[in-house]
Amino acid sequence: MHADTSIHQANGYATFPRQFLSYRWFKPILVALLTFVFVFVFQLILTAISAIWAGDLNFLSSLGDSYESMDIFTGPGALLEFGAIGAILPALALATFIVRDRPFSSYSSSRGRWNWRAFAKCLGVAAALMAVITIVQIVLSPEEVGQPTILFSPASLIVCLVLIPVQCLAEEYLFLGFILQTVGSWTKLPIVGLLVSAAVFAAGHPYNAIGMIAVFANGIIWGIVVLKTHGLEASSAMHIVNNLLCFALCGFGISQLSSEVDLLSLVIDVLTCAAFAALVLIANKKLGWFTPSGNGDGVGDGGVLHRNRTEYRLLLEPGEHLRKHAPRGERVGAVLNPATLVPNRVGNSGSQEQREAAEERVRGQAVVGVAEVPNVVRNNEDP
Repeated sequence: MHADTSIHQANGYATFPRQFLSYRWFKPILVALLTFVFVFVFQLILTAISAIWAGDLNFLSSLGDSYESMDIFTGPGALLEFGAIGAILPALALATFIVRDRPFSSYSSSRGRWNWRAFAKCLGVAAALMAVITIVQIVLSPEEVGQPTILFSPASLIVCLVLIPVQCLAEEYLFLGFILQTVGSWTKLPIVGLLVSAAVFAAGHPYNAIGMIAVFANGIIWGIVVLKTHGLEASSAMHIVNNLLCFALCGFGISQLSSEVDLLSLVIDVLTCAAFAALVLIANKKLGWFTPSGNGDGVGDGGVLHRNRTEYRLLLEPGEHLRKHAPRGERVGAVLNPATLVPNRVGNSGSQEQREAAEERVRGQAVVGVAEVPNVVRNNEDP
């Protein structure tokens, strides 16, 4: 097995939580319970704010559990509709901090950090693709286009522009971050984590049976992209663009929100999602959108690089986690297990001695700046 293959297996996105010394199988359960509690509290606060803003408690009775009954055209309604889901993001972050399971940023990437440049490129691809698909649909089916009219209030438009991206990110972190990584780490099978996350994602949308199938299929496609790119940037970009466009078309009277999805819409939706995934993966393969950069011995965008016979081997992919989340006394949870980060073979003819030497180099990088080394590596090791 080649060294780079071993590293990708060791630092794969689906099983990334296992790379942390603090990993325990039960910690995600504690995180989930606390997240549920915090979401409930945050939603109560949002409900109170929305009711006060509306000046009428009766507006809550108009809210339902279907897309047809969503109130996104008033400021209070949009705040409650999107804020209730967006609350998952701070709730998950707070729960993760309390449990001290691992860095919150590890939900979004196993490459060490969020790649803003790749995210921006994916936003561009998603926007261009969705614009083309929308124009084609309007040209081919003009009879289904409603009379353009502005349904948004100024306040609701601002709330939607701010909270829809937050709502999308919250779903990404929960389904393709927390759930996929948790199940993937429990089973050590990325495919199981992918299927479970897609199923839960579909169950969280109030569509008919065809719509649920469409959401499940899209969840699978987005999950594959996440596993291939080792991060949430691409799926988040497509999710944000899709939801912003959907609610914009509704807010300007061009289309209507509906929980009923027909077979043609399912096909178009899934093909669009698959086309986006293909474009991103091709761009990544040809242009290296998500590939860590490094031009020699030292630290690249993705972590610590070690030169071996004119080849650069990625020994420590999540270097950014170590720099930002190095333990200070009690915070040993952010330290990665050095043994899991070393290739099974060092070079083409690596011996056990070479592997141990490489592991020692990784340990040296892993404990830089750590105050209490004995809790992290060995009782007799001096950094």
